[in-house]
Amino acid sequence: MCRCTPQRVSSANPGMAGIRTRDVLGAHAPLHHVQRIGAHTPLAALVLEWSDADGLRGQRFGAVTDAGLCASHPATDGIGNFALLAGLDPQELHRWYLGIYIDAFEWVEAPNTLGMSQWADGGLLATKPYVSSAAYIHRMGDHCKTCHYDVKARTSDDACPFNALYWDFFDRHRSHFQTNPRLGVVYHQLKRMPEQTLQELKSFSVRTLSNLENL
Repeated sequence: MCRCTPQRVSSANPGMAGIRTRDVLGAHAPLHHVQRIGAHTPLAALVLEWSDADGLRGQRFGAVTDAGLCASHPATDGIGNFALLAGLDPQELHRWYLGIYIDAFEWVEAPNTLGMSQWADGGLLATKPYVSSAAYIHRMGDHCKTCHYDVKARTSDDACPFNALYWDFFDRHRSHFQTNPRLGVVYHQLKRMPEQTLQELKSFSVRTLSNLENL
């Protein structure tokens, strides 16, 4: 086990202050070719469709393809969050990040993408899936200000897709996550949710997943 902590690393070399424990451990973790929750939706065609798009797609993917850079929150709260909820192939996302980010180094990017962001390691590096509904994204930044989707709506025509995808994700993967103590609140809410409401959310999610290229 590596005994390096972020504090020890940064004090020994100030130029490495941004390195986190998961980056050091992830450099040696067997993350490649691992898939735990059946996410296999191809990414390549969607990226081509989304790069020049408006709204959700343009804000998430187009901005990255234009700049070649992305701060932590848009990368995880936006792109990574959506990719996990939508079941996009984590290996394809990993390779896309390596190709699009001008500052991407695989020993840092792989554990962050395949481990923390996409749960492709089955929880070796993260204690729960890093996903959220629209409300959290809205609180964490200004990504929603120019988006035509309604942050608060769940199943209306203008509802933000993150909301239905979020609840469908946790319902669909109950066998993986319902015993996770960090997700107790989520499954308590699902238990209290009326069956009709849940089915409406799941139906909306299915329609969204079948129409990803047109979001």
